[in-house]
Amino acid sequence: MTSTLRYADTWLARLEAFALALLVLAMTGTTLAQVVARYAFNEPLIWSEEAARYLFVWVSLLGAALATREGTHYVLDALVQRFPHAGRLAARGVAVIVSAGFLVILVQTGINETSQASLQDSATLPIGMALPYAAIPVGAALMLFHLLAGLLIKEPQPEAPLPEAVG
Repeated sequence: MTSTLRYADTWLARLEAFALALLVLAMTGTTLAQVVARYAFNEPLIWSEEAARYLFVWVSLLGAALATREGTHYVLDALVQRFPHAGRLAARGVAVIVSAGFLVILVQTGINETSQASLQDSATLPIGMALPYAAIPVGAALMLFHLLAGLLIKEPQPEAPLPEAVG
């Protein structure tokens, strides 16, 4: 089971990284097109700001999913490191439980919001608002998957000792 989970986690991370590259490229191209249209032709693109905003939302949430997989989200590690070893394990366990609980709520809320948004169309783009809103449940579900997969497939790393206080 762990080899299948590791394969799925790796495959999903590659897919996310590829999607992120495409989204960043699209966001950069959209913003560049807006600058050129505004300053070179004195005709701003009415849709570019909205498109860049929606692309940014997707980039942020997919990037957060990859950050979850890599364990690079902001943590209060300095605080956790002050606990004895057993306390550190407990603090990390609580953090995972709180994070997982938050992500489950975010997935559910995101699905509800996306459903509501499906009744609207974008102001300047020929898309429904469900597409930008879908970034919330998709990103949260990916974060939750990577969080749980990380618990099940990653071998525990030995912790580096804290440097001794001088003085």
